[in-house]
Amino acid sequence: MKMKKYIQSMMAFAAIVSFASCSSEDNNTTIENESAVKVMTFTATQEGNEASTRAILSGTNIHWVSEDEISIFDGTNNNQFTLTDGAGSTSGKFSGEAGQSTSYTAVYPYQSTASLSGNGVTKVTLPATQTATDNSFDKNAALMMAQSNSNTLNFKNVVGYVKVKPTFNCTRIDLKAFDNSAVLAGTGTVSYNNGKPTLDLSETKDYAITLRGDIKANKYYYIAVPPVTLKAGWTIQFTASDGKVYSRKGTNDITFTRNKVTNLGVFDINGTNWYNPRGDKVRADQEVDLGLTINIGTKNYKVIFAKSNLTAAGLAASEYDYGDYFAWGATEPWYKSYTIDVEYCPTVTSDGWKDEHKSGYADGTAPTFSRKYTSGQDFEMSDDPARKILGGDWQLPTKEIWEKLTSSYNWTWNDEISTTRKKGMEVKNKSTSKSIFLPAAGYVNEKSFVYVRSYGYYWSGTAGIWSSDAYRLYFANSRTPDQSSSYRFFGCSVRPVRLVPVD
Repeated sequence: MKMKKYIQSMMAFAAIVSFASCSSEDNNTTIENESAVKVMTFTATQEGNEASTRAILSGTNIHWVSEDEISIFDGTNNNQFTLTDGAGSTSGKFSGEAGQSTSYTAVYPYQSTASLSGNGVTKVTLPATQTATDNSFDKNAALMMAQSNSNTLNFKNVVGYVKVKPTFNCTRIDLKAFDNSAVLAGTGTVSYNNGKPTLDLSETKDYAITLRGDIKANKYYYIAVPPVTLKAGWTIQFTASDGKVYSRKGTNDITFTRNKVTNLGVFDINGTNWYNPRGDKVRADQEVDLGLTINIGTKNYKVIFAKSNLTAAGLAASEYDYGDYFAWGATEPWYKSYTIDVEYCPTVTSDGWKDEHKSGYADGTAPTFSRKYTSGQDFEMSDDPARKILGGDWQLPTKEIWEKLTSSYNWTWNDEISTTRKKGMEVKNKSTSKSIFLPAAGYVNEKSFVYVRSYGYYWSGTAGIWSSDAYRLYFANSRTPDQSSSYRFFGCSVRPVRLVPVD
């Protein structure tokens, strides 16, 4: 009986030992599987590129920089590896943990949400907003890919680069595919095809890339772009440090190539080939925001002033130029600004006066090339010379705009101090010091200039109290700026404005 109990006890012990042995084997198996994920080091090189390096300008070579990180896929896992040696050189060592595998796929920079799918890596992002670095590019946009059967990774560029050099300080540069004809950024898949990486941005799509930062004048900047052809053309837009926007348009198609730099050239603020996306003739440096706002109905509008007077061909070249003289409601000048060498009443040259229009105005009608207007009826925008000549949304200031400008801003008379700077009024915002200059161009009555250098007369778009009148601004050295209702056939200066809705 005792033997039986002993045997049973031994059998129970054997069972426990057997269970423990199985558990031990299971534990050993688990430990062995865990040991398959271990600390590893990969040597990584980069494909030569025409762009400068992220840290050092070094011909066609791209150098690794400290804190660079890559994604290494060991078949299933996305493992984060960090540069531990080789900063400043073309060959670097990246360390991290990964599983043993017969092949590895790597993506630069590290993509936390990416995953391996067949021969490609999904959820890889080419950012639509990139950080400006002078003589270099944003490393977070410099997509590269590598595949290897060893611990050596030879990265190849997925993207190309656009190279630009503004001659003025900027806060941002926007590169756009015209009419959204091509995808320039977004999230998609990088794959290897015939030994070269390709990029398919089909998960999320952006049709523009913005380069932001402290963009210094006369420095080169690089924008990472996908290999794509912009068949409908492109635009590049520079936002200067003072807030003015300059745009250039390319009407021909352009192709961005992997591992190549497309040099768009040098962009000068004084260049004549800037493109205005508004479609008008006014460049960014020809207008100024004085901070004036007005209310029309239930909406507020910001008033943008042209920096010079209107001529038949556009804006006068200088803010001190008189510009041409327009009758109210006429889309062509009646009187052109010629050299005026008499102080008070110089004679208008014969081709500056249109005799056929005087009789029409005697009856209170507009010139023959405009419609008839009655008392209190503002002229249509089709008869606004600023709108007709400049295009876009330019127009004459209303009576209300002139009233607010005269009551809320500092007006200072400037005497003529040179052959180019004429007498007139400087109108300045009391807080921002932004200003415009209104030359004292006088006005024209029939064949004579009147009060040139003494007074300034500027039309509003507001009809006067009589059918033959309209309101105009006037000022002089000894007189407070004001408005009066005057004959529409007088030839007066025009200072265009445009209204921008305030959200």
